Amino acid sequence: MTSADKWSAERYNSNASFVYSAAFTSPTLDLLAAKPGERVLDLGCGSGDLTLQALVPAVQPNGAIVGYDASPDLLAKARANAAASSLPASAKDSLTWVERDGHDLDTYGEAGSFDAVFSNAALHWMKRDPAKVVRGVHRCLKPGGRYVGEMLTRSKMGGAMNMIAVRSTLHTVLAEHGVDAASIDPWHFPTPEQYSKVLVSAGFRVESCELVPRPTSLPDSGLDGWLDTFAFAFLDALPPQVDRQAVKDEVCRRLEIDMMHDGRWTTMYVRLRFKAWKD
Repeated sequence: MTSADKWSAERYNSNASFVYSAAFTSPTLDLLAAKPGERVLDLGCGSGDLTLQALVPAVQPNGAIVGYDASPDLLAKARANAAASSLPASAKDSLTWVERDGHDLDTYGEAGSFDAVFSNAALHWMKRDPAKVVRGVHRCLKPGGRYVGEMLTRSKMGGAMNMIAVRSTLHTVLAEHGVDAASIDPWHFPTPEQYSKVLVSAGFRVESCELVPRPTSLPDSGLDGWLDTFAFAFLDALPPQVDRQAVKDEVCRRLEIDMMHDGRWTTMYVRLRFKAWKD
């Protein structure tokens, strides 16, 4: 993520609530299997919806959660959500929000202080040095601690059925307006093989690292809303004279044949889900 906060909690909650929905996050939370009394770091917690709905209750009583994210706007919403939640006061007191880049975990807090690190739909944004992020996670964990997460991946399934097709279409359309999209592309999409190697190199023992195809129906805002929420790096790079909406319309036009079904935008997200241990 960049130093200038481009995230909008309002857009995120309106256009991407599927990211933290119970239907899509339950398998990864089951893989984490957080227990009462544990201390868990939620890496890339966003607006805190999943943190509050699933993680905080799972570690009660006597556990603690650290919600960690680089976006001030998303964390402001997370704090507001926490204050308004029906969680007991003791659970709210066990929750800490930290505004910090995921690449800086290697200098965060006390080494070996977490039972688990969890991440949902965030790691593919930590592109500058993914291996450094993983080394930072390893440092944070106690011996015997676990690292569990899910992120977007590059998939051999390929084709326009994969949400990553949006990325290639953005690159093509921006090139037509003289923009080198590769220079501003914010995403890192490792394959399971690549990420397993990164985990092992950092000292982890990999229990699982696999592809998870996930058809996803987008909200009423469709692909246009998705682009506003997640593709801001591409749209912000357009020259001032280029109509931003026209570019979004063109991207949607090219993808409609494969992604529009029965009047709704439906995507095939392909996720990488993993669990690894610090021995």
